[in-house]
Amino acid sequence: MDDRGADHMFYKPGPYNWSIRNVPQFAADMYGTGVGHGIAYEALVTGQADKLEGPIYDSIVKVLKNPPRLPIDEGAILPTFKRRYGELEKVFDWAHTLHFQTIDVLAHRGWTDAQKEAEIERIWQFYSAQPYAITGLPLNMEVLDGYSYSGAFRTKYPKVNGLFWGYHWLQTANYDMLYRTPVETHGPQYQVVGERYRETELFNTEREFMPMTGELSPRFAKRFPEIANSFDNLHMLHDNVNDILATNELTEVQKKQQIRIAIWRVLATTHQGETAGEGEANSLHDHRYPFGMPGMGWMKGATESEMYMSGMGWMNMEECGHCSIRLPSGDEWGATVSANGWTMMVRCMLCARDMASETIGKAIIRAATEDPKQTLVLISDELGNWTSNLPEIVFLEVKADHPECNDWSKVFTSRRAFDAYIAENPDYKDAQPIALSEWQTRNEGTPETYRRINRPSPYQRNGEVGP
Repeated sequence: MDDRGADHMFYKPGPYNWSIRNVPQFAADMYGTGVGHGIAYEALVTGQADKLEGPIYDSIVKVLKNPPRLPIDEGAILPTFKRRYGELEKVFDWAHTLHFQTIDVLAHRGWTDAQKEAEIERIWQFYSAQPYAITGLPLNMEVLDGYSYSGAFRTKYPKVNGLFWGYHWLQTANYDMLYRTPVETHGPQYQVVGERYRETELFNTEREFMPMTGELSPRFAKRFPEIANSFDNLHMLHDNVNDILATNELTEVQKKQQIRIAIWRVLATTHQGETAGEGEANSLHDHRYPFGMPGMGWMKGATESEMYMSGMGWMNMEECGHCSIRLPSGDEWGATVSANGWTMMVRCMLCARDMASETIGKAIIRAATEDPKQTLVLISDELGNWTSNLPEIVFLEVKADHPECNDWSKVFTSRRAFDAYIAENPDYKDAQPIALSEWQTRNEGTPETYRRINRPSPYQRNGEVGP
């Protein structure tokens, strides 16, 4: 760690490397995040901090609107920062490699989902074996964001902080876009995700806390909690470093000391031998996580069952975001809804459709079918017209008690699959298959089981209830 040399660690060899380029705009936007980070960090350590919210911000935005088509070595962009904080750049660089290799595997053509998941596990082991690895244990986010310097950067440089959190939004929202979805849907999905990133998330200065992987890619975070936690811990390290560099309360020597401490706090070696779900509460070694989401650390104001999501309010990660009924357990799942910058897990297709209809703008539904190898991806336009990657889908929707909605509201890859389900479930013998054109016009409104959690936002001082 203390070696002043570059010590670049390269990718784990594999046929999937650079598969992110199968979605060219996504690749370019991801490459642009590295340039944006580099420009801001170099400004902070070369006496140009007073220009961050002005000309430097403008130059970063110009790059983000015209991102590079190939990855750029950040060392070429932030030479002063790298010389001064070389060990930090090693940690950043290695974690960014984990980001890109995980994406590459998920975007790779020709492999089954099982092959991809097995390789991602191997990549995690490859990453974790290095001294620069960030821990995959959940960490207490309130503790890590509670130091004397915390919040300095977002207070002094809200526009540039918005860019940073916009990068982290993209770097966490993409995983459910890619995870167990057909590769031919990645491009169409990114048209929605990328538009949201470039037009809204980069310029969002109202977010109360940094984006979390479990919020934006809940299915991926449940399947790979260690990777999800490592990404969140990386992004918190970014926030800590930003705040240390922005504060006026520390000398340059003290800043370097505090950055080394911030690195130490999140390294895997610091938490070696510790276990997720355990540890002393409200301490550095607090590894608790919300019920239902092992891929997320303890959040400010959280309880075992409830946590606050910026833009959504208080949520229970074990419950459907639309009907508040407990989500299926194990490998069984219903669907996810991505809209307005968030992604929520729901129990059934009715919940997915009606939750999406409550939002303005485009949305994506990713849903289980009767065939685990065929994930449905529905993409809507601004008017609520849905397109499907599976051309012969039909829906079952029978009005019944909502706690059983995942039995009577489903989607099937074909009429034949629908008929087979009805034959096995005679309670629905009178049900007729519903085509997408009809299904998308229906709306049952808010279920009577829905429970809104009316608690104040832990990030607001005026006691107002969150969104």
